[in-house]
Amino acid sequence: MIAFISLIYASFYFLVFGKFVEKNARNMSIFVGVGIVLIGSIIFAWLTVAPTTKDGRVFQYVIQIVPNVSGQVIEVPAEPLVTIDEGDVLFKIDPFPYQAAVDRFTASIEQADAQRRLAQLEVDRNQVLVERSAAARRELDRWTAERDGAEAAIKSLEAQLRDAKWKLEQTVVRAPQSGFVVNLQLQPGVAARTFAATPAMSFISDQDKVIVASFSQSSIRKIEAGAPAEMVFALIPGEVFSGTVTHVIRATGTAQIAVSGTIPVMTGAPAAGRYAVRIELDDPELLERLPQGASCTVAVYADVGKPFHAISKVAMRMTAWTAYLTSPI
Repeated sequence: MIAFISLIYASFYFLVFGKFVEKNARNMSIFVGVGIVLIGSIIFAWLTVAPTTKDGRVFQYVIQIVPNVSGQVIEVPAEPLVTIDEGDVLFKIDPFPYQAAVDRFTASIEQADAQRRLAQLEVDRNQVLVERSAAARRELDRWTAERDGAEAAIKSLEAQLRDAKWKLEQTVVRAPQSGFVVNLQLQPGVAARTFAATPAMSFISDQDKVIVASFSQSSIRKIEAGAPAEMVFALIPGEVFSGTVTHVIRATGTAQIAVSGTIPVMTGAPAAGRYAVRIELDDPELLERLPQGASCTVAVYADVGKPFHAISKVAMRMTAWTAYLTSPI
């Protein structure tokens, strides 16, 4: 677009020097100087009040599926790139050791309950005899302690049983949301682990798609939430879609310092991090059809300098039509 503006000004060369002004070094220098100042001012105003960027993308949440229990995978019902509803089974882990734990705690609870019932019978029997025998008092105290100990053991075992049942349920790994699995490499026989660094699969959620574009720091000086925007998607050439800026994220990772015992080294090299702008399409149904990672060119229009908006609007429509030309790379 800058070249197009320069060509328009250059076309005045023939008009000015052909009919109105004598062609000499002085006049040509003035013509060039005026052109540099004029074109520079137009470009500066244009990029300030109607900035554009080619770094726009459709983002979706990628959920790393990490099982809550470890074990050998015995079944993988999920298929790659096939839409899965929330709660559908992704894969199953061998439940044998977890079922054994449930059975063990269940048996232990039954044993402890039998001990509690026996202790309660002895407590009841010795309460009748306690007034007539000192030995009965000692027996009552002993069986009361036995009963209380059995009740405490039952509570502890019941808590462990609940934990064991929960782990048994976790051997069936289900989809956290509706979406689909990509790059499915998990197969029966693989040992699934509970380490976050080694997820079993990547799950793409089809909820909460967002469009985010990055702009240079100088481009968003006049941009605020609520500003109108236009987008051209490479997947949909020939059309310009409207939207609204919902958030201007004025933060960048280049200024983030992680907690550590190391003192940051300031190299003096410029770190011109770009700021992200979140945009909401006016047509929500279009966003549902766009795949994750779909790229787009984005223009955002500030409340000021509206005459300069026309430059970006023309540029966006030129981009929409040139999108029919598929890049060979």
